[in-house]
Amino acid sequence: MKPLNSSTTDARQSREWPLMPAPEFIQGPIHSPAIGLLELSVEVVMAKELLAFCPPEASLYTGRMAFSGETTVEGLSAVANNVTSAAALLPDAKWMHAIVYGCTSGTIVLGQERVAELIHRARPNVPVVTPIGAVLKALQTLGLAKIAVVTPYVAEINRLVSRTLGEAGIEVVNARTFGQRDADDMFRTPSEVFFEAALAADSPDAEGIFISCTGICVSPIIKELERRTGKPVVTSNQAIAWQCREFAGTPETVTDLGVLFRQRLVD
Repeated sequence: MKPLNSSTTDARQSREWPLMPAPEFIQGPIHSPAIGLLELSVEVVMAKELLAFCPPEASLYTGRMAFSGETTVEGLSAVANNVTSAAALLPDAKWMHAIVYGCTSGTIVLGQERVAELIHRARPNVPVVTPIGAVLKALQTLGLAKIAVVTPYVAEINRLVSRTLGEAGIEVVNARTFGQRDADDMFRTPSEVFFEAALAADSPDAEGIFISCTGICVSPIIKELERRTGKPVVTSNQAIAWQCREFAGTPETVTDLGVLFRQRLVD
């Protein structure tokens, strides 16, 4: 083997590498929908779950917000200090269809308007999608006024969920919860457990089922749950993906998870 500093090696290294012809760049969006996602620092489920509801052409541009993992009013309120800085670090992709705040309970605690204001300080020209905002649009578009609800949350968060739905004219007729305070417990709860909770929460007067939280995996159960109950099922990540897809004009596909994707978003 010749030494690296041989004259032959030096000659080769001194040559200019041949240039290829200039490429024709992709015009328009590189991804569709292109979603800026602000995740909690402890989050390990949401990105994969959100993409389960999107076509292969979709992509997530992610940022992280420091969070203690305590899913309480106090813990969720503290995240407000990190929203604007996380949004500022998202790529400056002109084709980004929306920026998503990645926490249902956090949006409810902070309020949709405050979340949007914090994000728009850094990214004023990009639409903001919040989980509870997308869920309310989904429930209203489906015409659901009475629903069964499943959450992983503690009591103080459940009360806020119920109040937020009620203020939008949606009645919670029955519910089940797991009383989980730690976000890690939510990540580790199997989808089959949420399936059983949804069946337990369902009742004859419920027109549909809402499973709340972006930090849980429930995409695998939606089709079977709708088949078993004969009712629409809405989840936090599903509603987010639906609203972002509507912004991007993404067509319905045969692989879509839930009857929600047959509906068009009307503001």
